[in-house]
Amino acid sequence: MRRLLAILALAATLPAVAQDSITRFGVFAPQRVIETSVRAKKVFAELEVLNKTLTEKVKAKAEELQKLEQQIKSPALSEEGRAKLQRELQDGELGFKRLQEDSQAEFQKAEQKATGQFNQEIGPILMELAKEQKLQMLFQWNPQIMIPVDGAAVSAFSDELAKRYDKKFE
Repeated sequence: MRRLLAILALAATLPAVAQDSITRFGVFAPQRVIETSVRAKKVFAELEVLNKTLTEKVKAKAEELQKLEQQIKSPALSEEGRAKLQRELQDGELGFKRLQEDSQAEFQKAEQKATGQFNQEIGPILMELAKEQKLQMLFQWNPQIMIPVDGAAVSAFSDELAKRYDKKFE
């Protein structure tokens, strides 16, 4: 009988011990913050403008090369003229590849700058919110490896973070 009472007493204390060892965690969805925060949109707006500008430059160069190709196909063109246009086309293709590479590098540099600024600005706010909610772990949302059990909780945490981010940088 004493054994049974001891086991029951031990079992009664297990829920209290188990509650202390439960890890509280939150999930941060940066893309949601970027889409809903006015400040985040400002940080990434320059990136969108740069992307459009670079895309237009690459597109213009591609159209220029297409025109050269069309001119080369012209039956009225002399062999000397055709050879000259083919050299221009080869030079243009080399310039086109260089333009693509330079554009990609410029965009990546700007993207890293915007992402770095965003992370630097949101980091302290994120930590403050996590401490307020007594979280012990914080995950960054990745839809390829995470399955939300409660999508509203992910959205609510990220939305609150976006509100605080905007408030800090009003």
